[in-house]
Amino acid sequence: MNDIKIKIKDFEGPLDLLLHLVSQYKMDIYEVPLVSVIEQYLEYVNSMKTMELELASEYLVMASQLILIKSRRLLPTVTDEFEDDTIDLEQELLSQIDEYRKFKLLSADLQELHTYRAGFYSKEKTEIAADDVELAFDKNSIDLFLAFNKVLEQKRRELRDENNTIVGDSFSIEEKIIEVSQIINERGRVEFSDLFTTSVNKDEMITIFLATLELIKTQTISCSQQEIFGSIILEKVDTTFE
Repeated sequence: MNDIKIKIKDFEGPLDLLLHLVSQYKMDIYEVPLVSVIEQYLEYVNSMKTMELELASEYLVMASQLILIKSRRLLPTVTDEFEDDTIDLEQELLSQIDEYRKFKLLSADLQELHTYRAGFYSKEKTEIAADDVELAFDKNSIDLFLAFNKVLEQKRRELRDENNTIVGDSFSIEEKIIEVSQIINERGRVEFSDLFTTSVNKDEMITIFLATLELIKTQTISCSQQEIFGSIILEKVDTTFE
């Protein structure tokens, strides 16, 4: 498999991604561990670049702002003014996320009203063609995406430490869909990271990842997570895979 180029448009912008990460903690926005959220955001951006996925410049602009906040938090407090400036930066970011959350809720309410109003017309719904998208997955799969990045980095270290010479094998998503299906069908319940135990290079790992997303998208398998940013568990939905 060569030149993997995928466009993922699940998030409407960096604030949408940050809101998703913050929402994982199920607490008031102003009480979430911000440094942890920043690390997850930066990991997402790094994953996108590693997998050569299309990434809007606005994500990188936000990343630079988050790096500034994180770096100031890691530095020792020099003066009270330094501490106050850092807190102001954090509060400004959290305020932006909170404001975005409110607008998003309002947007959902307006959409509901629009859908209700549309019910008074006999005209059939019009399909609106979106931009070309080779692959898209549910926003909840961002957790799977972040988990994959961790596995990818770990595997890279293992391969580098073992000084392996990787053969340029070719992998197809169709083949990996069959392989992943068989593994989960046999075990019934598999930890996501276990799918990559025998992977020999990045291309194979990415192909397995895309195959897994496709199986989730078609509701052939399901994924669950017991704790915030914890291990991902994959389970079969049907009794047998076709």
